[in-house]
Amino acid sequence: MCADNQTAEDILLQTFHRMDGIDHRFKVESKSSGKKKKEKHFQASIHWPSEGNFLRQTRITSTFPKRKKPSSFWEHRYKDGTKTKKWMSLPVTGKLKDVSDKKAGKKDFSFSELDVTDKEIKSHDNTLLHRENIDTLVAYVIESNKKDKKGKIKESKKLWIDADTYMILKVEFYTGSGRLFRSIECSDFHYVEDILFPMSIDVQDLKSKTETQITINDIEINPAFNMDIFIPRDQ
Repeated sequence: MCADNQTAEDILLQTFHRMDGIDHRFKVESKSSGKKKKEKHFQASIHWPSEGNFLRQTRITSTFPKRKKPSSFWEHRYKDGTKTKKWMSLPVTGKLKDVSDKKAGKKDFSFSELDVTDKEIKSHDNTLLHRENIDTLVAYVIESNKKDKKGKIKESKKLWIDADTYMILKVEFYTGSGRLFRSIECSDFHYVEDILFPMSIDVQDLKSKTETQITINDIEINPAFNMDIFIPRDQ
C-alpha cells in the first residue's frame, strides 16, 4: 500500500519543487469566524527570476477597498542560501518595515503552511504511511516530526500530498504530546494550464476555536508582470 519505491524525502522534495520556475498570480478572499470576525482580500504575485541570485520573489497586496494606504508584503528568497528577507508597508503611514525576523501569528493562515522547505525536509524525521483518498485524489501520507537534542518530539505534522501533482492537499499539526491543534484542508480542485490548484481552503484552529475559509480565484499562469512591484518600497 506504500509508495512505489519513493521515500518520504523523495516525495517532499517533489512537493518543494512543484512550482519551480512558474510565474503566477491569484486573488484570495479570507473570512474568519470566532470571537473576532475578520475578512481579508489580497492578491499574490510570484516571480522566479532566470538570472541573478534571486530564487523567488513574492508580492502580496491588499485589495481591501476601504483603506487609503492598504498594506503590502514582499518576500525574497535567494539561490545562495542567504536568509529569506521579508518586508511590509504599514497600513496607515505606508512606511516600509523589515519583518524578516517576525513570526506569523499562530492563529492567522499563511500559505507557507501548505509548503515545505529544504531545511525542514533535512532536519525532520519523515515517515511514509499508507496512501489515502482526499476527494477524488490519491494522496501520499507523510508524518513529519521535529525532535529536540534528546530525541524527544517537539512538534509534528501529517501531510497528505497528491500522488500525481505533489500538491499538498491537507495538513494536520500536533503538539509534542500528540494532540491535534490545527488542521488545513484544501478542496474544490481545478487545473489551470495543467497545474492543480485548490479553489477553497478550510483552516480549523482548535486552540483558539476559530475557523477560516479561504477562497482562491482569478489564477493566472505566466502573467506579464511589471517587475517594479517586487521592489520593496514605501507605499
